Amino acid sequence: MLGRLNKTKTLMIAISLIAMTVLSACETTVSSPVIPELSFKHLPALKFAVGRIETVENYRSPLRPPNVEHLFPTPISAALRRWSDDRLKAEGGTNVMHVIIEDASAVLEELETNKDLEGLFTTEQAERVDARIQVRIEITDENGTVLAFTNTEAVRSRTTPENVSLSERDQIYNDLTMVLMNDFNTSQEQSIRRYFDAYLK
Repeated sequence: MLGRLNKTKTLMIAISLIAMTVLSACETTVSSPVIPELSFKHLPALKFAVGRIETVENYRSPLRPPNVEHLFPTPISAALRRWSDDRLKAEGGTNVMHVIIEDASAVLEELETNKDLEGLFTTEQAERVDARIQVRIEITDENGTVLAFTNTEAVRSRTTPENVSLSERDQIYNDLTMVLMNDFNTSQEQSIRRYFDAYLK
């Protein structure tokens, strides 16, 4: 009798171990994509004959729909501050540079999708995000007189498919920020070299 109980107990333990092994084998690890850090340090610094550089955020995010910039892995305003820190350098003088962020928005618009039977078998683009940058850079003297300025805008859009996951949405938002900032960087550097030539070192 005792031997039979021991055999039964051993069999139950073996079955439990097999079940645990099967469950472990069925589990898959879902890893989120790594969002690269946005940086402009690989680009040469733009050095100016100014005593300091100040970044001013005139744009205030509503933090509610249809705006979504606050949901970006790197909000556009934060990307602009990083650009300013990485690329613009004060080399001394009495003048002051002001980097004024007038717009750093991203607005989501829902797109019309096919609601009939055919739409059940296709994946459509369900949303569009329109992102916009507007930045004014001024150089002023000690009295606040504007000596030179630039106004730069950049606009980009991206669509997102139906049933997009949170990690996929983050990747789309991050890609949008990167291409938007690349456009801004190119346009802004051209304007700086054209209008701030007398203050570049």
